[in-house]
Amino acid sequence: MKKLLSILLTAFLVVACFVSPPTSVEAASLSKAESLVKIAEQHAGALKWQISYELTKEIKNPDMKIFNDTKNAYLNAKKELDQLSGQKKEDLKKRLENNVGIHYTRAMGYIDAITSGKKIVDKTNKFNTLFAANPTADATEKSYHELSSEIRKQAILLYRVYGKSTRDAILVKYKTPGEKALQSSKYVISTKMHLDTLDRMIAENADQQTVETQVIGFFDLLDVIEDESIINELYETYYEIIRNDSSFLAQESEIIEFFKKSDEYANEENLEATLSLYSEEYPGYEDLSELIGSTFQDYDIKYETLGLEVQYILEGTAFVIHDQQVTMDENDSFEYTAYYILEKDEAGNWKYLDSFDESDFEEVE
Repeated sequence: MKKLLSILLTAFLVVACFVSPPTSVEAASLSKAESLVKIAEQHAGALKWQISYELTKEIKNPDMKIFNDTKNAYLNAKKELDQLSGQKKEDLKKRLENNVGIHYTRAMGYIDAITSGKKIVDKTNKFNTLFAANPTADATEKSYHELSSEIRKQAILLYRVYGKSTRDAILVKYKTPGEKALQSSKYVISTKMHLDTLDRMIAENADQQTVETQVIGFFDLLDVIEDESIINELYETYYEIIRNDSSFLAQESEIIEFFKKSDEYANEENLEATLSLYSEEYPGYEDLSELIGSTFQDYDIKYETLGLEVQYILEGTAFVIHDQQVTMDENDSFEYTAYYILEKDEAGNWKYLDSFDESDFEEVE
């Protein structure tokens, strides 16, 4: 009987060791965890306001001591909680995440957004500097695309910032200036890109219709740009490029010969030959014979071409700037600039289709 009681007592003690928790140790660990959570909450409470634009009224990195204190306290509390078990652990974990983890995560997003925003600012400043110095340079175009890419890449982080007012302030400070730089320069850069494509087309011997379509697109874009100096730069680049087009050069030679004939016929006062250079669609064509005839009859006028610039030739139509010296009665002379639209007829001969002088352009402006 004694032996049986001894065995039962031993079994009871063994079972008791397994089912009875070391309450004093666990209580101490729980108390420490609660204390660490409270400390983390205190730091997070301070960090919360460091990343609120409504309070700070400026976008800047939070006090990094407060951020690091929150981070360390948060991680220490998490580590301590990992050693616990049971419902109390879950309650403390939820409390830690709701009161600390959320602000720590938001602060990291805020800091990341500022870091990303500064990258956009750097690209914006670089582009603005290049554009101011040489808006049509290859380096400027490259910088434009780099800025556009940087905004797309970094904007994801900017939009993740917590709080509408803070997020809006971040966007205004970092994203908006870059977007404004792109918006204000987009037609210039687009026109430059259009010219790059035109240059490549001509070098690759693209068909004439494709080249002419590209030229039309260039002039459409050029018409939107307001800065005269930039317009001139782009046009000069276009003029260099188009002179590599064999079709343009061949037709330009025809136009040069056309104006030589025009001077020659007028100086000879050859009414029929002069009239043959005009399209029947020329404004006032029905009165042209009488007008030219009376001019030949009343005045002794000599014409000399001083300069000729063929701006474009598109689908059998050309726009030409013609600088001319006009001498009347051998003594009185003046220089005159006229703008002509020429058109090829069915026989392939160039004809005057319309004409303008500088006063016509002043009226349009």
